Amino acid sequence: MNFTENPEIRALAARLDDLTLRAAKGEVGVTPFLTPRELHIAREYLKRQGTPYVAFGGYPSAERQRIYLLPDYMEELSESEGKDGIFDFENKISEYGYSTDITLLKISGSGYRRLTHRDFLGSVLGLGVERSVVGDIVLLDTEGKEAALFCDGAIAEFFLGELTLVANDKVKVAKVGTESLELPQKRTEQIHDTVAAPRLDAIVAALCHLSRDKARGAVTSGLVELDFETEERPDRTVTAPALVSVRGFGRYRVLSLSDKTRKGRYRLEAEKFI
Repeated sequence: MNFTENPEIRALAARLDDLTLRAAKGEVGVTPFLTPRELHIAREYLKRQGTPYVAFGGYPSAERQRIYLLPDYMEELSESEGKDGIFDFENKISEYGYSTDITLLKISGSGYRRLTHRDFLGSVLGLGVERSVVGDIVLLDTEGKEAALFCDGAIAEFFLGELTLVANDKVKVAKVGTESLELPQKRTEQIHDTVAAPRLDAIVAALCHLSRDKARGAVTSGLVELDFETEERPDRTVTAPALVSVRGFGRYRVLSLSDKTRKGRYRLEAEKFI
């Protein structure tokens, strides 16, 4: 990945460099909430730099997360990333006198109307706050009455006092702990198939149930992202694990491309985010 190819990536790299210097001085450097694409770029950059870090968004499988760049004396925390214990990061970092500075708010509507994710997000951003201070917004029920909002601790009091309407429904906002809410698990659909080669067009054809020609056309038309970057080369080799997004079809995670079958095809294991 070229970290100087556009202003957005250069700015993110520069911010990470500043936070790395802070970590080198013995303090924890913390980013705002990053998008999945920004997280991918940041992870790649920090791995190349050899900087210890943890990505955390307040709960397992959070899409928007903050990155915590760690000083040397906290380096052992970074070793737990991706393991079962990572989501105890809030307690682990507190042992060193730090906080994740992520607050969980529960937003409850009256039940007058079914509120969507867009309704909650629109009302939150309509208060004039930056998107980077807000993490995931998770619907808590199928009726669209309640949602969980993860946000920067510094903005939480503002939401408690100012967020009174979502769409045209009156809402109440309360600060809660993650242990008090049962956050719904993200749903995925398993995909098992075979492909002739680990090429992007072959993978897209299998994931989206398209012909090879239509899949190739989707790639060359700029409709496909591989690990959050638009990829227009149909013959690009896909190495698992990888994220593939196809406009109009959805988002997928390639879990494995195993050895060839007797017929010379590769076994594809993937999942589609529902």
